Amino acid sequence: MNASMNVVPKRAVAGLLVGVSLFTAPPLPAAEKPQALIEQTVQDLLDRFTARREALESDRRALFALVDRVASPLFDFERISKLVLAQNWRRASAQQRDEFRDEFRKLLIATYATALHKYSGDQRMVFNASKITERKGRKFAEIKSEVILADGAEPIAVVYSLLLDKQGNWKIYNLTVGSLNMIVNYRNTYASLIGEHGMDGVIEKMKRSNAEHF
Repeated sequence: MNASMNVVPKRAVAGLLVGVSLFTAPPLPAAEKPQALIEQTVQDLLDRFTARREALESDRRALFALVDRVASPLFDFERISKLVLAQNWRRASAQQRDEFRDEFRKLLIATYATALHKYSGDQRMVFNASKITERKGRKFAEIKSEVILADGAEPIAVVYSLLLDKQGNWKIYNLTVGSLNMIVNYRNTYASLIGEHGMDGVIEKMKRSNAEHF
């Protein structure tokens, strides 16, 4: 991807591998706490990746395809895209919205799948707190955790934001890794890119970049 489109700093890769680990098992029933969903899926994907590491590292398309297949049910890409585009979402046509959502999904999957290659087996996660709140009749969850690095560096804080959808499944709509808020970071980047290239121009750039992986 063009450097201007790849907006995930290298310093966040260790934390972002945690985001990848959410792309594995199907959602737990709503009765289960959202923290349990994260804890279960974190270990599950890391175990699967470790078991097939050599094959997946030599065939990145297979890794991206695996992540793509299991990611969609767990993330609210419609909500994520709407929050990222902000005013540009309201200005976009229905076709532009659909295309941006699909290409942005691929961008995130490629980013997280690539970050997974940085996993050495020495990092570990610690869950600190979780809370569920209700706003305008909808339930939201915030799960706080830390990634403990093997080199003794400062732990990386990772916060998951989830929403209980109308079907009773928890969906992730934002991640904060250290000081990097995914929604805010991508919103600023795409506002600038759309101002420079227009919505159609940005979507075409995303399609060309994603075609390398999918």
